[in-house]
Amino acid sequence: MNKKEKDRKKEIIRKNIDLANGRFKDDEIDVLVDIVTNFNNYIGQKKIIKSSHSGISSEGKYIRNEETTYTIKKTDSNIGIEENYHYYDDDGQTGNYTKLHKTGRDIINIYEKFFNTNK
Repeated sequence: MNKKEKDRKKEIIRKNIDLANGRFKDDEIDVLVDIVTNFNNYIGQKKIIKSSHSGISSEGKYIRNEETTYTIKKTDSNIGIEENYHYYDDDGQTGNYTKLHKTGRDIINIYEKFFNTNK
């Protein structure tokens, strides 16, 4: 794609996604512009990652179950991917956090890793 076409697509993306002066390959720009212009095809898509492992604390051995959910969503005028992480230990300890990834680079990295079925 030539520079003029890439700049035009970046302007479309910037209306909903913070590009944060990032450098993007042509195919990454195409993914982001598709997410912005065809958002209804992406909204609500989720990917759930579950894992379990053992650990040792001062109170002994425990098993930790973890679950991370990535959801493509729109908040106000921004498009992003929400990350919800929860852990549950068999000794009763729990924890969680939620983070909204809204820069173009974060969105591309998560999308390519968990949502892109073409790779």
